[in-house]
Amino acid sequence: MVELTQQEQQALAESRLVWQMAQSEGYQTVFKPFLEAKLNQSFPDPSQFNKEEEFIYAAKIASVFKKVCAEILGWVESEVDQAKFLEKKEKGEVENNFEIGK
Repeated sequence: MVELTQQEQQALAESRLVWQMAQSEGYQTVFKPFLEAKLNQSFPDPSQFNKEEEFIYAAKIASVFKKVCAEILGWVESEVDQAKFLEKKEKGEVENNFEIGK
């Protein structure tokens, strides 16, 4: 067993909460599929707009929304990974490859 620093303990507590959320039925069946659908959605159809400016604005909004969705999905995944890593570290299952001679 390894004692985590205060920062690591705080990070582990927060990451565990995100991990719990990511495992919840609401996240798995509603929110995550919504984000993935928005991420994979194609850009607006130019034929649906009367003015080029309207299309450009809609395309910009879609692009930003896709980036936000990707960032949220990536953040949740990285928080889960961090929780798993810190739990292993706490149990002494992580080697310290930065020690001299390793």
